[in-house]
Amino acid sequence: MEHEIEAPDAGRNADGPEQGNGTIVRTFAAELTAGDGRTVDVRIVPYGQRITHNDGLGGVPKGIPYQEEWVPGAFAHQERAANRVLVNVEHQAGIAGIVGHGLALRESSDAFYGSFRMHETPDGDKALMLVKEGVFDGVSLEARPMKSIRNAAGVIQRVKAHLSAIALCREPAYAGASVLAVREAAPIFDEALLPVEMNPELVERCRKLGIELPQRYQAQPAETGTPAETGTPEDGTRPTP
Repeated sequence: MEHEIEAPDAGRNADGPEQGNGTIVRTFAAELTAGDGRTVDVRIVPYGQRITHNDGLGGVPKGIPYQEEWVPGAFAHQERAANRVLVNVEHQAGIAGIVGHGLALRESSDAFYGSFRMHETPDGDKALMLVKEGVFDGVSLEARPMKSIRNAAGVIQRVKAHLSAIALCREPAYAGASVLAVREAAPIFDEALLPVEMNPELVERCRKLGIELPQRYQAQPAETGTPAETGTPEDGTRPTP
């Protein structure tokens, strides 16, 4: 049987600094793939991994241990608001501690991912250098739980939470989060979703078999000119722009 627990009002986290308004701080191990750019790809929080806390944010008094895990979809409502998630260094408070901001957030079945732009400031440059050098081998999230459930096994499952920031840090608790890469390109995209280059022979075989082809593989009549002038192949097909 599952029981929903109320979100705490305040508390101190076992693996983070004092946080008001019940903000959870959780730190995860990081791995670095070096690059030359300013965009940092991060696995923010792994899903389904359990860890023990005693911070008073699990429906039991502070000092009493409880198990916690994050549930897929916990941050899905924020995927279109990446720019509101900030990057700091080891939870330094205030605007002076901000060294980057979000470019993209992405939910997956195994974890919550993000791409962050490191600011071109002295502090941003220093933080980026320390990431590339492997000094910061941890990623820590700052999030306020919005819905938590205690399952039949007594594990507190974070079903919905609001992510306000991530922090680059040195002392990981979880093993599942990673600094995946540092690069120059803009945010994460899935190469599997890119258009596939047309194969004229395959198109012709499909046509002979009576297989209906997507519109982009159908022959498109030119407004003027002959096929030779417009570049239309002899098999009568060409991809639409």
